Amino acid sequence: MRVHYMKIIGNKTDADLVAWVNEACQPETPLTGFGDAQFNDGKILIKLAAAIEPRIINWDLVRDGDSDEDKEMNAKYAISIARKLGAIIFMVWDDIPRVNKKMITIFVSSLYDLKHNIQ
Repeated sequence: MRVHYMKIIGNKTDADLVAWVNEACQPETPLTGFGDAQFNDGKILIKLAAAIEPRIINWDLVRDGDSDEDKEMNAKYAISIARKLGAIIFMVWDDIPRVNKKMITIFVSSLYDLKHNIQ
């Protein structure tokens, strides 16, 4: 069976972008896709922003992500950081704890584009 990947940005597929997130963030368990539950606390997206510009993150503001309130605060912070970096973000904070695959894909794609236009 042949798997077809959709090109998302430039010549990059969703698999390419997930590999980039895994490389940049080094999660305990590699992410399997943009619907992976590990996105729900917002910390991976914050780490991804840190991979672009580490000085923009105030790690004292990043919460553990164990409670709904922590997830909300991290999600809002991730979106705020991405916007400060100049990324175009269309999602609302609750797309992150709900792991809205489409919106997380767009978020990551926007950071990927930003990262590769900076360098």
